[in-house]
Amino acid sequence: MGASGLETSMWASARRRPYERFDSRSRSVPPTSLPASALPTQPASNSAAVLPSSNGTSSSLSPIQAFHRFEQACQRLRWKYIDLQTSYQRALSPQDYGFSPHDAEVNFKVDFHEFYVRIEQAIVFALLVFGITVPRGTGGPRSQAAHTYHHNVLKALDEEDNPLHAALGEGNVNHALWKAKELRNRWKDAAEGRETPPLKMYDLTWIVGQILGGLEVSYGIAAGRIEQLRLEGDEQAANGGAIDDGDGWEWMVEPMDWEA
Repeated sequence: MGASGLETSMWASARRRPYERFDSRSRSVPPTSLPASALPTQPASNSAAVLPSSNGTSSSLSPIQAFHRFEQACQRLRWKYIDLQTSYQRALSPQDYGFSPHDAEVNFKVDFHEFYVRIEQAIVFALLVFGITVPRGTGGPRSQAAHTYHHNVLKALDEEDNPLHAALGEGNVNHALWKAKELRNRWKDAAEGRETPPLKMYDLTWIVGQILGGLEVSYGIAAGRIEQLRLEGDEQAANGGAIDDGDGWEWMVEPMDWEA
């Protein structure tokens, strides 16, 4: 993906957001597609998972509420991407920061795992804008149910009739998503002290850049859906009773009850 930069990104523009047509209160600006060139040639990371939850279930959100949370998830991604860059620098030159090579690499893998969680959150909320929910695994241990859910998030994008298929379900973006999930699975073991593949085996600049580009395209598609609902006069679906005053960022720190 080309390095579009924060200033040139559609997400960084100051134009009115779709939700502003329904709610005049100020909202967070959705993150921009960050320049892939800012991350050195290969990154990686790892950590724990917190997927969309909140007061009530995610599947009960109206399209505008899901869109609002999609923006929040992307804003968090933008913030964490900057952290990921600096984390990668520490992993490449641990001696400059007072870390052993092993400790620096393990910590970066944990960081990447956490970053993937935010990617997954953004995708789940983007799907909810279109009323698409991701099936959870049933039966078996909690860890297996969680693994099934993570797999199902990406499988949902494979469906050709999925509105986000063109943005996230095919081509380089989809390949990057599956590779990121693979690394997330491998590197989650880093926190447990297990041996994991070294950082330099992967071109994480390309992986992260492709994914952020796909999310930027998805934002445009989701915004179009909100506009479509407005034009169709479906104010209830578009507004969803407006965004609750309490619907801030709390959902982002509430772990799923099945979280591994």
